[in-house]
Amino acid sequence: MIRNSPVVKAVRLLAYVAREETPVTLADLSAAVKLPKPTVHRIAALLEEEGFLYKDPLTRRYSAGKTFQELCFYALRSGAHGERHLILQRLSEKLAETINLAVLVGREVMYIERIESAWPLNINFQPGSRVPVHCTANGKLLLAFAPRRHRERLLNSIELRPYTRNTMVDGARLLRELQEIRRQGYSEDNEEFLAGVCCLAVPVKDRRGRVVAGLAVSAPSARFPLEKARSYLPDLQACAEELSVQAKLGF
Repeated sequence: MIRNSPVVKAVRLLAYVAREETPVTLADLSAAVKLPKPTVHRIAALLEEEGFLYKDPLTRRYSAGKTFQELCFYALRSGAHGERHLILQRLSEKLAETINLAVLVGREVMYIERIESAWPLNINFQPGSRVPVHCTANGKLLLAFAPRRHRERLLNSIELRPYTRNTMVDGARLLRELQEIRRQGYSEDNEEFLAGVCCLAVPVKDRRGRVVAGLAVSAPSARFPLEKARSYLPDLQACAEELSVQAKLGF
């Protein structure tokens, strides 16, 4: 009886949407949860009304809604927060700079963990803050390693807004950089989002080898230029591997 309850059906539907890398159709949902289309449509409509699902008005495909995204954020924050925080804290102390962990949420990048440097001059973003994808190290990294269809859909839907004089606003140039990021395995932000601030990011992978988060160091360029950040690439990659092990255990 419990397996057939409306709550369980709704959870199964949400779980399927969360696992898929691209928006899904009503037919996809119906087949995945093995329920008739009218039943799935009714449940999906209720979830959409509460913000757990979002239905694109043009494609009529479903993806995670804002309420569901926020719920996932709090789950990520609370799940392995203590151990993850210590891992990031150690890296921040070694580099003496700000370290952040971020994921792709909709068309933006969201910080799920952030360790600020002890310097008086730093950029104070709180966990839950969102930043653009096209001009941040984590954003470009997550775009580069996103599934092709998802990446193309995002690139077609975002505005390449200029935040600084270094912001990349040419789509073809951005595509070439994303290819280079996939080749070299890390990405950089050379004062593209905030003037005077540079970042370097490396991927964190899940148990299936998919890139699920970006780990980045962020600092004022005058104190920690990209040349210096690159010298710490092995430390960032080692930390990302620790986090990947966590992800394989239930990140």
